[in-house]
Amino acid sequence: MRFRPGAITVGILSLVLAACGSATSASTLSSHGAWSRPTPVGADNGVVYLTVTSDIADQISGAKVPAAIAQRAELHTTMTDSQAAGHHGNTSGGAMTMAEVDSLPIAAGESIDFAPGGNHIMLVDVAQPLELGTTFTLTLTLASGRTLDTDVIVTNNPPD
Repeated sequence: MRFRPGAITVGILSLVLAACGSATSASTLSSHGAWSRPTPVGADNGVVYLTVTSDIADQISGAKVPAAIAQRAELHTTMTDSQAAGHHGNTSGGAMTMAEVDSLPIAAGESIDFAPGGNHIMLVDVAQPLELGTTFTLTLTLASGRTLDTDVIVTNNPPD
């Protein structure tokens, strides 16, 4: 057997590059605790709450559910009148208000909560009542181009 230094070097370099590529190209985006409240017959809107965690700085820029659930899903935040004045240009005397937002930032290695009284995903023009115990898929889109599918359960209280 004849020793060929070039072949060994190429083989080792290929292994190193493959290892580096897999370590740097994988990213982690996850969610947990996704839930939605049941809606009464005739309700126009529903809501989704969950926690999203990202390993890189990013922005949640959109949400989508199947047409059988709602016509569209919007990112919303709840704010005080003083915050709303800057967002909408008016105030309403101390009450909390909610507003649609284009995106919500998420820091690297951190989580963002969608919870009652804060950020939430509004389901607009629900197709039929959201019934207790049913599930549906929510797809989040991020500014980086990543997407995240998560199962949402319809329940009265957040899952443990």
